[in-house]
Amino acid sequence: MNKIKSSAEDGSSVDYQSLTRVLKSPEVLIPLVNKLQQRYPNFDYKNLNSRLTIQRVTFLRDGKQGGTKLLDISYRDRDPKRIKYVLEEMAKYYVEYMGKERLKVSKQSLDFIAKQMSPLQQQVDKLQQELQILRINYNFNQPELRSRSLSDQLDSITNRRLEVQVQLAESRQQYESYKKRSLTGDNRWIVDISPKSYESLMSKVNEIESQLALSSTQFYENSLPIQSLREKQQSLRNLMQREAESVLFQMKSQVGQLEARERLITNSQNLVQAKITQMPQAQRRYDEIQLKLELAKDTLKLFLEKQKTLQLDAGQIDSSWQIISKPQLVTNEKGDLDPVTEKPTRRQLAIALVISSLLGIAIGFLVEVLNTVFHTPEEIKSATKRPLLGVIPIAKAIKIKSRRGESVPPKFTSVSSPTKSASLKRIIVSNYKDFPVIEAFHYLYTNIQLLNAEHPISSLTITSTIKGEGKSTVAVYLAKTASAVGKRVLLVDANMRFPQVHTYLGLSNMRGLSDTLTSDLSLNEAIQRLPDDDNLFVLTAGTVPSDPITLLSSRKMHYLMEQFLVLFDLVIYDTPPLIGLADGHLLASQTDGTVLIVKIEKTDRGMVSKALDQLQVADFKVLGVVANGVK
Repeated sequence: MNKIKSSAEDGSSVDYQSLTRVLKSPEVLIPLVNKLQQRYPNFDYKNLNSRLTIQRVTFLRDGKQGGTKLLDISYRDRDPKRIKYVLEEMAKYYVEYMGKERLKVSKQSLDFIAKQMSPLQQQVDKLQQELQILRINYNFNQPELRSRSLSDQLDSITNRRLEVQVQLAESRQQYESYKKRSLTGDNRWIVDISPKSYESLMSKVNEIESQLALSSTQFYENSLPIQSLREKQQSLRNLMQREAESVLFQMKSQVGQLEARERLITNSQNLVQAKITQMPQAQRRYDEIQLKLELAKDTLKLFLEKQKTLQLDAGQIDSSWQIISKPQLVTNEKGDLDPVTEKPTRRQLAIALVISSLLGIAIGFLVEVLNTVFHTPEEIKSATKRPLLGVIPIAKAIKIKSRRGESVPPKFTSVSSPTKSASLKRIIVSNYKDFPVIEAFHYLYTNIQLLNAEHPISSLTITSTIKGEGKSTVAVYLAKTASAVGKRVLLVDANMRFPQVHTYLGLSNMRGLSDTLTSDLSLNEAIQRLPDDDNLFVLTAGTVPSDPITLLSSRKMHYLMEQFLVLFDLVIYDTPPLIGLADGHLLASQTDGTVLIVKIEKTDRGMVSKALDQLQVADFKVLGVVANGVK
């Protein structure tokens, strides 16, 4: 008894009924039957299944029955030797079978993770490269200093450009002036450029001209002295002309250099100005990439942790099942075999039916191998360790279809209690068959509001692990419940990948959330009010976009979510599933909490655990879980 107590797990979430059915199923036992037929050819599955009993070992503690992780397997037959042989082979077979199943599941999980990690790692590398380019081009490590540096750089370049423009204007004016004088034959201006270099030349010119003036009074023009002076004068003029042309060429080159310098400075100025203009857009792109990178890194981290866990579990397969008591025959105090039954017959059978019992073939097993879905709300609460906010039953009224194919939801109305207190308003329905459904949503809404009485919840996201768990239906009926008690409610279909809310409510989806985010469409034009409910407003998903993540992470989406809180008492967001998509995570970070929908007999336990781990790593508030589809 002490051993049993030490192995007890009253809070275990294992479905032992399903486990025993699996262990006795043909798919599991046929290979064992084939092996037993080598020794007993007439042995078949029907024979083994009818004589085999598998049950969980239980115990009493404080007057209450508790369960253990032990299985008691017994087999009855007329032949004691066959009993012994069958039980021994069965013990070895179950240990081997569970090891293979565990290895198979681990391998499938590892293969799945390996396929997911490769593209995810490529996405992380690509985003990191884009961030690196933006950091180099815009120095986003210190964006404020970078912006100030660009402004200072632009001022400096502008001042240099003004200086060069002034110099260029002066040089052009001087060049044109001297060029005109040179064309008229007046080259005396070269003395202004370099007095020391051309002073002696000008003095010679002046001296020759003085001599000509004096000689012209004494000699004829065609006399030798005059002709000699004329030749010297022409020689000096030619020399000055060559010098003037050289100076003009240098001045023209200087003008060209200043023009080239001005063009270079102008290009630099335009480049800096373009960076300043692109800075806000680049900053937004940087923020978007950084957000995507964080989400991708978180997901990659979860995959790596799960991979290590699976690898560690795969290495411990040999110790996951253990036989704690060898097969043995049950005898009485005299040592005789105990019969299974004592039925008096006319022939007085000499040989009694021998009871065989394998006391204590106990096997430690893994929950995720044989128990993959939830069967009861209590299992969901125990496995998730989260508050069970509501239990939604399967209602025939919800499944009724009209001739047009439209769903026929129950009609919600509100009536006040005799106390006239708004908090005591309750939901009723005209059809009494729908009453359990309406009461379930009334209970769900009340539990959500009581989570924080001082600060009522004003926004929440409704999500699930995978598609088809009823999250959109829960979102619609929860919104109807809140509106029926007098709350001004906005239901937002944020599932822009596969919108459903408009089909449930019979609304148009021509304009919705995506159109509001990508155009100048106002909220008054996009939000619709139900004709039979003055308090319920709906914002459908709208046109299906190519990249919902970019829209949901945009600044405009954050602005709209803030506006919703001002205009409405409660905002409910219907989001895509959590597994494989980041849409729900983006919205969960901006609301007061998240409600996870888990469907009975459908939702995989591993998927729920993975979704909750992702939300916990991102530090998102999970208000609780809702069990949907309870029979």
